[in-house]
Amino acid sequence: MGDVGRQGAPAGTDEGVEMRHGKRRRAGNAVAASLALVAVGAVAGCGSVGAGSGADERPLVGVAMPTTTSERWIGDGENVQAQLEALGYDVALEYAENDVPTQVEQLETMIADGADALVIGSIDGVALKGVLADAAAADIPVIAYDRLIRESPDVAYYATFDNARVGVQQATQLLQGLGVLDEAGEETGAAGPYNVELFAGSTDDNNATVFYEGAMQVLKPYLDSGVLVVPSGETDFETIAIDAWDPKNATARMETLLPRYADQRLDGVLSPYDGISIAILDAVKGIGYGSDAQPLPVVTGQDAELASAKSIAAGEQYGTVYKDTRQLAEVAVSMVRALLDGAEPETNDNASYDNGVKVVPSYLLAPQVVTGENYRQVLVDGGYYTAEELG
Repeated sequence: MGDVGRQGAPAGTDEGVEMRHGKRRRAGNAVAASLALVAVGAVAGCGSVGAGSGADERPLVGVAMPTTTSERWIGDGENVQAQLEALGYDVALEYAENDVPTQVEQLETMIADGADALVIGSIDGVALKGVLADAAAADIPVIAYDRLIRESPDVAYYATFDNARVGVQQATQLLQGLGVLDEAGEETGAAGPYNVELFAGSTDDNNATVFYEGAMQVLKPYLDSGVLVVPSGETDFETIAIDAWDPKNATARMETLLPRYADQRLDGVLSPYDGISIAILDAVKGIGYGSDAQPLPVVTGQDAELASAKSIAAGEQYGTVYKDTRQLAEVAVSMVRALLDGAEPETNDNASYDNGVKVVPSYLLAPQVVTGENYRQVLVDGGYYTAEELG
């Protein structure tokens, strides 16, 4: 989910992009190597795979990702591409830089080029209905990647994480950081009141709504009882949503909230994404938070981006929700392979994701909480980052 990449250089610089690409290529290549041994035999035995493929043709898979301004989406695209190529498929990977018409045009080109399947990380969950109808007319199956594509009957499968659980984990982290819940999730008896502010993701991303609803399910009893107080009064999704998940928009909103804290403490912030989390932390540091006398508020996050992983290691950002996109790529690729082999992809949820037209068969992966207590075990021992990258 996120929309800003930070890995030692600004996201828009060649150096920043290359640094992010370097790490993700290592991850992608490792997965690709593990698949390559089975891929050669599998593809050699297939002869022809996928609609529109001749006996001497390799299947073409179109992969449409939203943006390169987020390190996680770069990783998603490269991991999907590497795993598909390890299976012997040709891949057309495109990034639309958060511009919906560009993504539509990219998909139209993939369809015209004879793609056998499409994997789509959508920018706007409701803007692709027309182009997906074109894909369906050409018998091209569509897999929604991480973000549910809405208002279309032409989405075959959905590969994602348990997004409601992400919201629950973020809210639980906030309560644990404040001391309202202990490490086991049990109430401590702390009565507060604790001053908190709430942020949500972009309104055009279905996941943002699911994250918000999961979080509010946990937080509402504490808001109702007065253990948590939102001094701004801003709690509804539309008001607290951050357009395009853009940290600049989060900074602007945070700065409008800060005058309320001239004479009271900000204890915590529910942040839906690491790029927003870093923006919030930078803003509060600007008014004196981060000292022994005025500790930083408890700030949550999502995606385990490098800047936030470093921040957690340094004791600043309280935690994040880690979604191993290498695993998500594996799920999407397995769906593609099954479809092109004429088989039914594996799913584990055929009820939860109604896109407004149909319930989309889905495979949900489990997200994982990361804090200062376990970041080395999860992120370093798990091979997502090296110890050197975290500093």
